[in-house]
Amino acid sequence: MQTRKALMISVAAVAMSMSVTSAQAASAYVSLFGGGSFLEKPGLAGSSQTHTTTTLFFQSTQSVDTSFKTGFVVGGNWGVDWGTFRTELELAYRTNKSSSRAHLRQHYEVDLYSFGYLYYSTNVDAIVPSSLTLSAFSLMANVWYDFHDLGLPGDITPYVGGGIGGALVKLDGSLNSINLNQKNEMVFAWQIGAGVSAPISDDMKLFLDYRYFAADGAHLKLSPGFNGGDVSGDFDSHTVLVGLRLSL
Repeated sequence: MQTRKALMISVAAVAMSMSVTSAQAASAYVSLFGGGSFLEKPGLAGSSQTHTTTTLFFQSTQSVDTSFKTGFVVGGNWGVDWGTFRTELELAYRTNKSSSRAHLRQHYEVDLYSFGYLYYSTNVDAIVPSSLTLSAFSLMANVWYDFHDLGLPGDITPYVGGGIGGALVKLDGSLNSINLNQKNEMVFAWQIGAGVSAPISDDMKLFLDYRYFAADGAHLKLSPGFNGGDVSGDFDSHTVLVGLRLSL
């Protein structure tokens, strides 16, 4: 619910800014960008799954510790340049693949009270094969502040800003030679960044920027073969982008 409200507020804020007709200096633009995604170690920590009845006690806890390789980000946006500020609505996709090994910890326990007492417990604490993909598809409402008239060569314009929105975080691939069913969850997302832009024609600019993007707390199930367990994953990435901005 919180994520849905954040998305509604983000879209409404940008839509309202784009509907203003009184700004003579305002001009619409579109842009496309791509670059590298450097994912911080997500620490796929497991939450305890517990089920208790008068005849049964079940518990499963797991965690996955692995590093992720450099990935990529692609996206685009539609915005309005108000002169000093720019507001925009952005769609982006980020993805990173894991290393070939992961440290898997799992505890699985069942107590069954029926015609006597039956108890079963198993533990896994081992380095296992890993081929995971962690990705995030995001919708963001951004605001950027442009530092014009600094007298930099080539009409280079620095800018800073950020945005809020939502991200659909996904986990798929294989773990311990078990193919996972793709699972995902929508979570709140935010980003901050800074960059520079420079004109390459009358209606086109080239830009380069750095952004820190965070979409935390996604509950990602490990299934099948992991006793109904799930992990809590954070998609926190450092991204370096290059793109083109075209005035409309």
